[in-house]
Amino acid sequence: MKELDDNEIRVIGAPSPQPSHGNWWVAVLVILVAVIVLVLALGKASHEESVAETQPSTEETSPMASVETSESLTVVDTIINDVPLTLYCPLDANASLQIGLPDAGDTALVLAVMAADVRADNGGIVGDFVVNGRVLARGERKEGYCAIANGVPTFGRGGEEALERVQKEGGDFFRQYALVADGEVLPLKPKGKNHRRALCRLGHQIFVAASGDRESYHDFATALADLGVKDAIALVGSESLLIYRADGGLVHSVGAAIDSPNANFLVWRR
Repeated sequence: MKELDDNEIRVIGAPSPQPSHGNWWVAVLVILVAVIVLVLALGKASHEESVAETQPSTEETSPMASVETSESLTVVDTIINDVPLTLYCPLDANASLQIGLPDAGDTALVLAVMAADVRADNGGIVGDFVVNGRVLARGERKEGYCAIANGVPTFGRGGEEALERVQKEGGDFFRQYALVADGEVLPLKPKGKNHRRALCRLGHQIFVAASGDRESYHDFATALADLGVKDAIALVGSESLLIYRADGGLVHSVGAAIDSPNANFLVWRR
């Protein structure tokens, strides 16, 4: 995908719309939601049927957003507050947690990204971690959580009741930093800059957001909130492994796997 500047809007597979003036994060939100809604409404839409919209205003031209769709995944590249973001939006796929590397040859695989942090000193998983109802780790409590039942992730802050429920019902659970709650950026203790990833909710759509550059948690979370994200928790960032299946069944990977038997992944499969 070629590099685009801050004043370009491009939808892959559809005629390029003319840029219009608008509140830039609202414009990007409209683009993202319009594409996702169209893909879901048509079932298994091809990339030729993607659409984009912008809203008129008197402010600056809306930023770039490029969109690719396949049967099982929508990928959006955009820039918010000078923060380059890639959004991976699974379609009609079930989520789960697993220990160990996902099999790239698994034709059901849609998206996989590292979930919980792994300690540098002893290699243990950081925080509560449950797979198929089995408690595999306890420890330092992080405010953010993700619980998965029947293939559907729910996430936010707290999660004590969800933790008990997944143990009884055979679900999955992990903890991470909470970044955004009810559209508001949360204060975070970790400092410094790194490549960031997050599990996000915008309306009814759940997706993974990844920063293209090294960002502070604050700047990354602010960009997500300005995009319209209501809730977001961190995922393992840095150069950790992310795998996704693109149009035509091609498997792409970003980053590299860490050398740990406790490397764990949030995975979507069809």
